[in-house]
Amino acid sequence: MREYKIRNIMCSNREVCVVYETARWLWHKIFFFIKTHTPVWYQFDEKHQPGEPPRETLPLDEDWYRIRRPLYRHEHVYYDLDKALKANPNVKGVALIFFMGIGDYLYTTPMLAELKKKYPGVPFYAYVGAQFDRNNSPLVGKLLEENPHFDKVFYFNGMRHPLIWKNYNYEDAFKNIPKDFLAVPVYYDYGVHVPHRVTSLFETFSLPAPKDVPAPVMYFPATPAPAVREYLTLARAGAEGKKGIVFLQLDSRGSNYTYPHMKALAEGLIKEGYYVMSVTKGGPLANPNYLEIDIKKLSINQTWHLLSLLKGEFALYVIAVNSVFWAASAGLGLPNLGLQHWIDKKVHNLWYPNIEVVTNYIYPLLPREKQIFAPQESYTRHNKKIIDYKPDWVIKWFKEKFGK
Repeated sequence: MREYKIRNIMCSNREVCVVYETARWLWHKIFFFIKTHTPVWYQFDEKHQPGEPPRETLPLDEDWYRIRRPLYRHEHVYYDLDKALKANPNVKGVALIFFMGIGDYLYTTPMLAELKKKYPGVPFYAYVGAQFDRNNSPLVGKLLEENPHFDKVFYFNGMRHPLIWKNYNYEDAFKNIPKDFLAVPVYYDYGVHVPHRVTSLFETFSLPAPKDVPAPVMYFPATPAPAVREYLTLARAGAEGKKGIVFLQLDSRGSNYTYPHMKALAEGLIKEGYYVMSVTKGGPLANPNYLEIDIKKLSINQTWHLLSLLKGEFALYVIAVNSVFWAASAGLGLPNLGLQHWIDKKVHNLWYPNIEVVTNYIYPLLPREKQIFAPQESYTRHNKKIIDYKPDWVIKWFKEKFGK
């Protein structure tokens, strides 16, 4: 684990870290023939081939259960738990380490369900970063606590890597990982070459990738919480007699963005005959046809539970920027007008068929019929990278796709 200690020293300063990681990557590229000798259950940049014999030549010491070195830039890692269990009879469980946002977690849920289905007798523990940063949200832990596939959930004090998100510092998690548990960071690959985030997760854990990308799996209690019932009563009363409910999520932690025309958009939708709900602040609070969700009263999973209940009674739609509700709308089976507010050529990694994408750039790896091209007059510049769609145009596209 010497490389991890060096990494922690060198990457305490971003500029030094960039030089250090670039040099490490160049060394790796030049001396590509020098391979890291890894335990049989994982390997760098090479998928496990079916039928390979699970030979093991490394000592089954503490390091065998952990990844032996930080990853290089653009490097990935692939796991095979079958090989771990066959090579080492002392393996007692799997510690999955999460350092991701809520949306990122949702993409993992089909894979996690399949993993538990394949290994029903193996205990699965979850370890979640306890702090908010650009990579991590501790709210992921609350979702994992409601995921029936995990026996225990722990939190650790971690730190994001300035350059390589996969090299998140999760060493604090080791103090709670039991002896003989595999320490498995939940990685995915993300790039133009990747067909979808979910596909990458299945491949990372050596599970057969499904032909059709499965939607996120959500877990709700049999009885709604009191706060959910309270909001359900309000929404039922407000939506009665309306064309339906439009749910808005127009802020993104990942891109540090909040849509600036919340009030105008909500009021325009209300004029069109809809009841509007939102988790993004800035709407017309005094309007009786508008309901803002107080995230201090309703957790994210309770918000999803509320929407799942309303879906059974009303026509329910989502308008969301590219953030957590792209994945959540797919898990809930809700039609979504997805506002792609910046050009991201990897956006196909995050897309589901329920999403109609409004965009000022046509993506060759998304179905053309699922893209609504936004002409220049339909938006203004938020900054050099991000655009703001004008409210009247958003309503126009909403009516074209869902109003009929």
